[in-house]
Amino acid sequence: MTLEEVTLVVGGTALRGFQEMNVKRSAEEAAIAFGFKATNPSWTADAFALRVGAAVEVRTGSELMCRGYIDEYNGDHGESGSHEVRCSGRSKAQDAIDCPPAKHKTGRIEKKTLLQAAKEFDEFGLSWTADVPLKPIAKIQRNPDETVFETVERYARREGLMLQGEPDGGIKITRAGTKRHAGALVEGSPPIKKFGVAFSAKDKKSPIVVRGQRATGTDAKSLRQEIQSFDPSVGRYRPLVLFVEGDVDDKKLKKRAEWERSRRSGAGVKVSITVAGWRDEAGELWKPGRLLAVSFPSERLDQDMSLSSVDFKQSSSGTTADLEFVDPRAQGGKNPKGKSDKAYKAEADS
Repeated sequence: MTLEEVTLVVGGTALRGFQEMNVKRSAEEAAIAFGFKATNPSWTADAFALRVGAAVEVRTGSELMCRGYIDEYNGDHGESGSHEVRCSGRSKAQDAIDCPPAKHKTGRIEKKTLLQAAKEFDEFGLSWTADVPLKPIAKIQRNPDETVFETVERYARREGLMLQGEPDGGIKITRAGTKRHAGALVEGSPPIKKFGVAFSAKDKKSPIVVRGQRATGTDAKSLRQEIQSFDPSVGRYRPLVLFVEGDVDDKKLKKRAEWERSRRSGAGVKVSITVAGWRDEAGELWKPGRLLAVSFPSERLDQDMSLSSVDFKQSSSGTTADLEFVDPRAQGGKNPKGKSDKAYKAEADS
């Protein structure tokens, strides 16, 4: 197992000697989050630089885990001169998540891809990338109260895409399930320390009703389009109505409805696994959105799962990663098949 020597770099100084740290990435979060805790005298006076929203990098060895800014700093003092420092922050993408594009004159972009629009709206110097093909969109119109992220995410959702935070602080437009992690996680075998499964029907809905209209035409079909998608696992009437803005046809409405159904159904099943170390069998850091074979016979689970989030942790208890998996279709991926009990499956439309 790789020895993870983590440093928090601020102003060119590498801080070490903390008692606890974590870095969390999610396939559905555009920012990577991190936190550190240290006691006096683990950190020197250089740590005071963290109090002013400093630009920082989190590294393990020479590998970048997160480039971003400090959001919060706390210094607590107690008896006998005890001193504890805690800080937390997010990757550079936080500015696009928190702030609107104040300099953009119209808030309207025409005949450009979502990636091109994101770069045009961006005022924070972020690296926007995409690993899926994107087609030009006739019109992208931001709402007055939207941040950059909210505008881009709204149109990404229409296409069944996600916005994922990257270690360099940028945001990737992506779809889960296009790449795999090496190896497999099998019950009773290392590096698994513990695991669990959770089922929730709270956010499941059926039918999913998606409505929209064409940009041209005055007939009833053009003015009021509607597509419904059903999840038979819900078992009763629990409707959800969504409205898609812009010029949309039945094909786009159907795609949006099916993505919403699969996302909600697949997200209702979560598989949580704590593993020793931070890397897969090939030595790569765990990355959200990737597929991995998971086999837990005691829970009737045997199929590919999509990594939804990973929380890298290090403390006196050791170096571990908390992994959370969902059905790949919950993130726009394909049917994983396998031999699992049907309870794990994101339901197909009836």
